[in-house]
Amino acid sequence: MSDPKPIIWMRPEKSMRGPAPTHSREEIAAVAIKIADAEGLEAASVRNIARNLDAGAMTLYRYLPTKEDLWAVMIDEATVFEPQEPTGDLRADLIVLARRRRQQFLRHPWLAPLLATRPIIGPNYLRGMERDLAVLGGCGLRIDDTIDVLNLIYSWVSGAVQAELTERANAHESGVDRHSWRMRMKPYLVSLLATGEFPYLSKMTEAAEIAEADEQFETGLAIILGGIEARYSTPENNRSSTAD
Repeated sequence: MSDPKPIIWMRPEKSMRGPAPTHSREEIAAVAIKIADAEGLEAASVRNIARNLDAGAMTLYRYLPTKEDLWAVMIDEATVFEPQEPTGDLRADLIVLARRRRQQFLRHPWLAPLLATRPIIGPNYLRGMERDLAVLGGCGLRIDDTIDVLNLIYSWVSGAVQAELTERANAHESGVDRHSWRMRMKPYLVSLLATGEFPYLSKMTEAAEIAEADEQFETGLAIILGGIEARYSTPENNRSSTAD
């Protein structure tokens, strides 16, 4: 079996032979992101990108030979590094981290699902991970605890945003928003609850309100952060890796 080809970040952007490149990876990625944001990831094909750049499709394959390469540069361009200095307040710093990640995913609806496919990640994304690790390290967490907390925040934000975006897409395609859907379901739900077989659903229905996406996100984040604080607030858990 032959050795696999080096990932794109280990390959020079300009070949030692041939003409100088007309376009940069960043330029191609920016166009691909614009298309994907507007029309979805599948629309960001080499053919469509080439058309927007007024270039030949075969020319672009010299820069990014595979779809994996294209996705790698798109992810890196979409995750431009934003600094964040640790304050020492774990809850406050995690709120900033989670909100920033959510906004990033909302700006680029294709990004969260793509990151879940174990893509080749580049320097910008890795700088962001280094920043997040440093932020939690600055709050006194050990490295293994930091990894657990970050994985939890990353996974929860990704899931919450994908649910939010799916709801938007469903409402757009069907013309039925959540409120209209609930009103349509209400007579059926009331008839079931009247049987007395669903006491907890009855309580939930009485208490439930249709929260906006921002409110849902903040409520879920508060619950998660409360659990994180409870777990790591004790002295034996709130130790930095240097103290081990």
